[in-house]
This record gives sequence, structure tokens and C-alpha cells, in this order.
Amino acid sequence: MKHTKRWLLTGVAVIAIVGLGYVARASHYKTHFLNDTQIDGINVGGQTAAEAAQSVNTKLRHQRYTVVDKTQTLTQFSAHQLGIKPYTTAQVRRLIDKQNAYTWPAHMTTAAASTHQLGQKAIDRTDLNKVSTQIVSLADNANRTPTRNAKLVYKNQAFVIQKEVYGSQVSRTSVNQAITSAVSHHQSQIDLKAAYVKPTVLASSRSLKNAKKTAIKLSKNKITYTLANKKNTLPEARIASFLTTANGHVSVNQKSVEAYLIKLSYTYGTVHQTRHFKTHSGTYVNVPAGLYGWSIKVTAETPKLSKLILAGKPVTRTPIIQGTGYHKNGQDFGSTYVEVSKASQHMWVHKNGRVIISTDVVTGKPPKGTTPSGVYVVWSKQRHATLRGLNDDGSKYASPVSYWMPVDDTGVGIHDSPWQPRYGGSWYVSHGSHGCVNTPPSVMAQVYANVPLKTPVVIY
Repeated sequence: MKHTKRWLLTGVAVIAIVGLGYVARASHYKTHFLNDTQIDGINVGGQTAAEAAQSVNTKLRHQRYTVVDKTQTLTQFSAHQLGIKPYTTAQVRRLIDKQNAYTWPAHMTTAAASTHQLGQKAIDRTDLNKVSTQIVSLADNANRTPTRNAKLVYKNQAFVIQKEVYGSQVSRTSVNQAITSAVSHHQSQIDLKAAYVKPTVLASSRSLKNAKKTAIKLSKNKITYTLANKKNTLPEARIASFLTTANGHVSVNQKSVEAYLIKLSYTYGTVHQTRHFKTHSGTYVNVPAGLYGWSIKVTAETPKLSKLILAGKPVTRTPIIQGTGYHKNGQDFGSTYVEVSKASQHMWVHKNGRVIISTDVVTGKPPKGTTPSGVYVVWSKQRHATLRGLNDDGSKYASPVSYWMPVDDTGVGIHDSPWQPRYGGSWYVSHGSHGCVNTPPSVMAQVYANVPLKTPVVIY
């Protein structure tokens, strides 16, 4: 019995001693790092915060990084150049405060080693950008293969997915990532290959495959334009050429649509056309384009057509038109217009196919004031206007008129001219206007009353 008590007392004493040792050791690790603890790759086990900060900062002061391009060294830089600042004792102490001191027995082996990463958080973004910008410059992207995303292309009358290209170019962002990763993993050598820009869209992408199906469906849609009694249906290949993909989504290339509408406008529009005009006498003359005529308002129609393409529904429409003289039946300026012959120095007002006014006029004095030939339009009408400009000698003139009808955008128009003593013949050669069509006051009132706005004016 006495023997048993002796062993019992001995066991209690051992447990007490072990317990006191365990507590004492735990107390020690409240101010020291647990065994095998690492900070930025430095073993600081058993060290105080001050000692650990000194250990890490000593390595930091001497830390250099080497960028290798294949087998050559591209450049080197230091931790200081990355703006990695020395760690304070307070920063390191916070790590000690977070550890569980009572788990110290588990840290007697490397199995439970703690690792802390401070380097990544300490990099200064501005300094990092400076270093990466220099690396990008040294890498010389001009002589490297660019990275390309997989994309949808229309080739040989079919949509195909063009595979991605893994290039060898680098960017500031990709270099930043490579440097940050190297610092985080305590790697002093950085392979430039790790910074190659990678494609973000792959040929295997489900979104790209779905985009292909969508594009095929949209290209088969029927979109028809009606223009001046003519129909123009967009071919499947044309619609297909408008479609593009971005991040796996089908969209419309606005510039391609705009180019198509410009061409369509030039094909059907009249504002730029030379007219084969039948004169009052029945002969034909070619009259160059002027202000009169219409065209497609491309800037307004482009988003309209783009939206219709993506809608994927059959549609027939007339595009947004600008200018004057558009008729659904395809007619140009019809049978109501003003005709001015510079050679004959005469003007005729045609109304519904019948000449209602015929008068001699005086056009511009050649060569400087020659009235421009073209198909123009009465775009304004004004009573009691004062016409201003410069005479041949450079002096200014101000001529009051009772009726003013401008027809172009340079100041040429039709108006009365009480200062002219005669009209017709060759009078214009020496006494012509500055470009306007001078009309006898006795006739001009009739012209003004019978020629409404937007009436075509053919001058040849």
C-alpha cells in the first residue's frame, strides 16, 4: 500500500512538472515565433518580433531579382526598386499575436510549420509599374509574336472558329503579375515566359461555339431596303461580313455597316449625280450635281441597321433620307422646276410640265463671277433683302432687292435687279452679276409667287 502511494505521488509530481513546463513554454511563444515559422521564406522560429524583423529586413536589403529571356539575362532589379519597405517590429508582432502559443508541441516538427507572406502586400504599385514598364521596353514587343484570342471569322462562305494564338509579347499587366508571383513565392529568378500575355478566349470556349450558331442564324435573315421604287436585299454574305464577336458575344461592326450604307447611298442617291437633262428646246445637256438631291443619312441609319441585324427578324424598310427630291416612285425632279441657260441668258419656270414664265436674265460676269452650273434648289425665300459682298476691285457692295431666292451654299440665288438696264444677249459678259441670276423686276414678282421652296433649279 505504501508502495502504491509513493508511485501515485511521484506521478502527480511529474504531471505537475510537465504541466508547468508546458505553460511556461506556451508563455514563451506568446513573445516568440513558433518553431519553423517562416516570413517571406525566412525561418524566424524561436525569434522575437524585433529579431524576426531584423532577419527579414537583412535579406530584403540584399534581395535582387533577375529576369531571364530564354538563356539571356534581360535585366535585374532590387526589392528596393519595387518599393518593398522594411517591416516594422509592430508589423511582425501582429503575426505573433495571431499564433496559438499553446500549440507549440505540434510545431516541434516541420509538419505544422507556419508560413507568412508579407512581400506581396508590401510592393508599391507605382514602383512596380516603373519596373514592369522598363521590362516591357527591353522585351521589344515589335519583334515578338502577338497573342490573339480565338475568334469567329467568315471565310469561304462559312463561319469558322479561328484558334487562339499563344504569343511571346508581354504587357505591363502580365509582367506585374509575374513579378508579384515571384516575390510571393520567394523566387529570385523570373522567366519572362511567365509574363507572356495569354489569350482570354479559347477555341474550346462554349460561348464562342454558341456565338457561331447565333451568327449563322442572323446571317440568314432577310433585310430589304426599298429606295426610290427599287429593292435591295442584303445577301447572306453581306450580313455575315457585318458580324463579329467580342468575349463570346455576337455584335455588329459599325464601320462595316457604315461603309455598306455609304456605297448604297452612292448607288441610289441623287445628290452627287450628273443629270442628263432635257432642255426647253428638246436637246440634252449634262448638268453637274449641285445641292438638289437626296442621300441616305448614314450616321442615323447605321445604328438602325445594326439593331435590325441583331434582332434577326425579316424586315423591309426605307432608310433615313436626307436632302431634297426623294420620291418613292423613283422620280427625280419631275416636271416642276426652274431652268436657266447661261448661253441663252434666259430662264424658264416649268410647272407640271408647262412653261409658265419665260424671261431673259443676266447671269454672272465671267470669269470670276460666272454662275455655277448644277442642279440646285430654292432653299429659302425672303422679301426685301440686302445682298452684300465684294466687287471685282475689292470694294464692298450692298444691293437691296425686293425678292431673294438663294439656291446654293455660296450665295448664288435668283433675285430682281433694278440696276440692270437690259437683259439677255451678251450683256452679262461686261455687266454680269457676281454669280446670281439677275431677273427683271417686272417678272421677279411672278417668279417669287410661282416657285415654292424646295423647287429644283437647273443651271447649265
